[in-house]
Amino acid sequence: MSVSLIMTNFSAGELSPRLGGRVDLAKYANGLAELENMFTHPHGGASRRTGFRFIREVMGRNLLPSTTLNSATGWIVGSGWTVASAKATCDGTQTAKSILSRDLKLVADRIYEISFKVSVYQSGSISISAGSGSLSEFVSAGGNYAFRSKADADGLLSIIADADFSGVLEAVQVREINPKTRLIPFEFSTEQAYVLEFTDHNIRIFKNGGIVVDEQGDPVEVGSPYTESDLPGIRFTQSADVMYLVHPEVQPYKLSRTSHVDWKMELVAFSSPPGDWNSDKGFPSCVTFFEERLCFAASPSSPQTIWMSKAGSYEDFGVSAPVVDDDACTYTLSADQVNAIRWMVSSKKLIMGTSGGEWWLSGGSSADAVTPNSVMVRRETTHGSASIPPVVVGGVMIFLQREGRTIRELSYSFEADGYTAPDLTILAEHLTRSNSITEWAYQQSPDSVIWMIRDDGTMVGLTYQREHEVVGFHRHSTDGKFRSVCTIPGPTQEEVWTVVEREVGGIARKYVERMENQFIGEGSVDAFFVDSGLTYDQGVADTVFSGLEHLEGKTVSVLADGAVRPDVVVKDGSITLTAPAKVVHAGLPYVSNMKTLRLEGGAMSGGTAQGRKKRISHVIVRLFQSLGLQVGYDGEHLERAPFRTSADKVGGAPALYTGDYEVKFNRGYDRDGQIYIRQDQPLPLSVLALIPEVSVYS
Repeated sequence: MSVSLIMTNFSAGELSPRLGGRVDLAKYANGLAELENMFTHPHGGASRRTGFRFIREVMGRNLLPSTTLNSATGWIVGSGWTVASAKATCDGTQTAKSILSRDLKLVADRIYEISFKVSVYQSGSISISAGSGSLSEFVSAGGNYAFRSKADADGLLSIIADADFSGVLEAVQVREINPKTRLIPFEFSTEQAYVLEFTDHNIRIFKNGGIVVDEQGDPVEVGSPYTESDLPGIRFTQSADVMYLVHPEVQPYKLSRTSHVDWKMELVAFSSPPGDWNSDKGFPSCVTFFEERLCFAASPSSPQTIWMSKAGSYEDFGVSAPVVDDDACTYTLSADQVNAIRWMVSSKKLIMGTSGGEWWLSGGSSADAVTPNSVMVRRETTHGSASIPPVVVGGVMIFLQREGRTIRELSYSFEADGYTAPDLTILAEHLTRSNSITEWAYQQSPDSVIWMIRDDGTMVGLTYQREHEVVGFHRHSTDGKFRSVCTIPGPTQEEVWTVVEREVGGIARKYVERMENQFIGEGSVDAFFVDSGLTYDQGVADTVFSGLEHLEGKTVSVLADGAVRPDVVVKDGSITLTAPAKVVHAGLPYVSNMKTLRLEGGAMSGGTAQGRKKRISHVIVRLFQSLGLQVGYDGEHLERAPFRTSADKVGGAPALYTGDYEVKFNRGYDRDGQIYIRQDQPLPLSVLALIPEVSVYS
């Protein structure tokens, strides 16, 4: 005899394999064995994540600004070459191959893009190289050119003219591709938010789904004091249009914004700065605002010290004689061992994470402000914190334990009359057991998700709403590796921006990509479920679509006018469809998987169904605005569910489906009774519940 079971929600997310026997756990009924490229809603259902839209390739700063072509200083000048007035001119007087070179300290084996303009062309040809084994194509005409070259250990840029070349080179630029990158949000207001792309000594700015450019159409760039090795250690805090940045090896800087294209990076001009801040003793590594004071902490020589500015005067650390309440103040934590401060968060109290525990600082009483003569400091927990700043969700701080693999929530407990920090990863420890978290960002709307980057390039998500007891992990993969993530406010929901490292044409390249807003629609025309993708929306149907140079040679999925088209290969930056379309989404495919835990229930004779042979005859999948689905008992035995009916227009896209969809199970008895669901087409999928018909063999 068979019975119908129901899995009402998946709010517990992906659970650890170590919980395979914990059917007594309340979370077991709401958990999954696998949830890949899907996420759980606070409502309980699980949906396929939307795709990542390609924005721009990450490029390092220009290592050869135009001023370096103003004179021959720094150049090794071959016969026939002249360097002056922002130009390199070859007059053709050379009798053999002639080289113009400059030591740019290029890093061996890294790849650089070299762009230039040839003007006043007379004859012959030239080539450019960043290494003897990597020569560009020969150029024998005027125009604009760009080539990519792998650097040798000598670090030289070489411009090689043949015996007949005569012409002028202008606008020469040398930029590293695939540089180390970090994204940092800059939130001037909810209407004006930016994403800052930090690379070696350089910052580029993104807004409104694109890069910010100047009047000439060139990306706006801001010089930065931070090297590529400094990027992980940058900490920041912001007040209106001024962001303060700190690093233990760099003096504090501030980045200010006047307009979209007007940005300035400058040293903070402190008044009476602490004497401990210098190149020998180091500089503070943490910064935040608290009670109208700008607070710094943890220099290399004073890892337990906090420095607070004067109240209302962020850059003044002066002290009066006699001392008054709004003077700057300094406090050093007292502990039985060195507890270096790793982060600070402003709340009703100043919450601090150290290498040995979690502390708070406030005034002399809960109602008092901090003054030089009125400070209280207490240690609450002893877990120890990693250096990554916590994520604040409501009144709860989600922080990483010091090894970077355990996630804890720090919140006030009335029962304990203090702060507690339970482990959030205990039920999904497999997701961080072997890999640590390097970055994370919180997306408050629409579904309260923390997005985390693991050191292996996988992205892990955590749907978190403590008031509804929703704590569910999910993992996300792509054709490449996630390297950085940040979130900023958007017009309708918070936007998730990432840096993804992808291999294209055998070369590793980094792209800035933005996760598409959560899909809400009545039809599939606007469904965007491809990675590193682009959208073409035009009034006239066509078959050829260009602009995909960043995916050259890759096989891409295509959704045209809401219908799935056969995969195509990008050639010369373009794709060609077999039939014309107006609205086309094209990008890298990804697969979404959802696998249930071993079924519990249905044993007619009482007791447990675990270990008993059982058979699932069919499954009812309750769907919401979905199209396309495969169901089976494992990843190798799946059947695609048809959604097209006689009512659908021939050649058009079927309507999105909401309701119960019954799928037959072609399998006999087994002991697990697991259900596997997959979506591998560029279409939406939202599963609200699963209702299997189960027979348990007694």
